[in-house]
Amino acid sequence: MKTLLVTSAVTFVPHNYDGLVLPLAENPHVHALVVIDNRSWDIIFKALLLMISGAAPAMGFQLLRNFFDDSLERKIKAYEKAGKKVYVIKDINSENSLQLLRELQPDLILNARTRAFFKKKLLEIPKMGCINIHHGLLPNQRGLMCDFWAHVYNTEAGFSIHRMTSKLDDGDLLKVVEVPSDKKDYLKSLAYGASLEAQAAKELLETIHLSGNVQGSANTKTEKTVYRSNPQLWDFYKLRLRGVRI
Repeated sequence: MKTLLVTSAVTFVPHNYDGLVLPLAENPHVHALVVIDNRSWDIIFKALLLMISGAAPAMGFQLLRNFFDDSLERKIKAYEKAGKKVYVIKDINSENSLQLLRELQPDLILNARTRAFFKKKLLEIPKMGCINIHHGLLPNQRGLMCDFWAHVYNTEAGFSIHRMTSKLDDGDLLKVVEVPSDKKDYLKSLAYGASLEAQAAKELLETIHLSGNVQGSANTKTEKTVYRSNPQLWDFYKLRLRGVRI
């Protein structure tokens, strides 16, 4: 089975999401790594704002460090050592990127923290479809940065792997994993969650390989379903005032 792992060049996860991306380099079902180069001055501005405002100094510093460190080089070396290629693109929905993906002829695409919306043409490329690691517990935690909001409201945190459709956080559920996190350290929870995501992805890829298809359960909204958006500065202050390291 030929799977393409897609991630971003810069994330706010400690060690720039190496906890998931590097362990999958040796996975026999991962054919190549596709990195969306999202580096821009906007990321630096956001990082400095979080630091200078005092809203999330640790997170701002982590984002700034991830921007300037050699994490992309680490990923390239790890995948090349495993005999696999790394492709760096700017826009995964551009015609050039779509043509590249068609030429690679993937059976499956695994989306990991890209924050990119997969359009219809992209979703139709892999034979088995696209799956996504959503950082919330579906079907109830939908939207953006659900792991952050779980810390704000002191609720269960975790991630879900689901089949991607043209609707956000829609598609059959393949795995839902609760992450026993330290509610006093948001970044530590993210790092720990990344390692659990790597293990869950390995298990799921093996299951899909053996079955020959992507099978899951219904991802149906319930009376407990909530939709989250990007946090504002005052949302970060809420965590800081409760003594959460962020």
